[in-house]
Amino acid sequence: MMLGKGVLIKNKHKENMQIEEYKMKLIGKDRLREVVELQHYVYENLPNKDVLYMDSYEDMLGDLENGAKIIGVLNSQDRLVAYRYISFPRKEKRNLGYDIKLPEKDLEKVVHLETTVVDPLYRGNGLQLVTLEKAKEIAKQEGYRHFMCTVSPYNFYSLYNVMRGGLKIKALKKKYGTKPDDSDGLWRFILHNDLDKKFYTPADLVLSKWANLEMQKSLIDQGYIGYEIIKDTKELSYVKVDEAYA
Repeated sequence: MMLGKGVLIKNKHKENMQIEEYKMKLIGKDRLREVVELQHYVYENLPNKDVLYMDSYEDMLGDLENGAKIIGVLNSQDRLVAYRYISFPRKEKRNLGYDIKLPEKDLEKVVHLETTVVDPLYRGNGLQLVTLEKAKEIAKQEGYRHFMCTVSPYNFYSLYNVMRGGLKIKALKKKYGTKPDDSDGLWRFILHNDLDKKFYTPADLVLSKWANLEMQKSLIDQGYIGYEIIKDTKELSYVKVDEAYA
């Protein structure tokens, strides 16, 4: 299913940069192996492997069969160069709504932004934001309301792109561990955006350095949410708002 098209710059900021057309479309089970291969390629080239949680072929296949969607970006040679994987966890234990104490009635309306992967040759084209906006369109059309995801505290640019897309930090905790309490897991921000609510009424504002997890954990425990990220100074603004799920 075609979702859109446009122009990409390959090797941006390098002497051999090239302009290519791209198509954005939903990826089916028949091309799932390409998705997994791109994920592995990007993972192997990461200096810090903790920033990307690897989705298995089996998990993604099961999710697709239960309604999940993969928004793919294909270059002019029809090669997959980026994708965004979204799922609909409903009342499964993995639903991130439980982590921020969403009301029971809203759990069925949660969308998980599972993984976004971009081939290094095509970075700098804003594909994370482009695919996020398309994911919002799809979710709203299908009656979903709460966008949620986890982002590594050490992946500044993914955090920046997700927060530019309107998601706010609601929790900081360990996830994806092997123990029941995830105490052996990876630190993750949990972000949330209620598509039905657009306005915040900040009651207080505090700035924190992006890497100061101890301060941010303390602020979240006091009822603050991560509201905005400042790219130049790598600071996060935390605010208290009048509504818990604004």
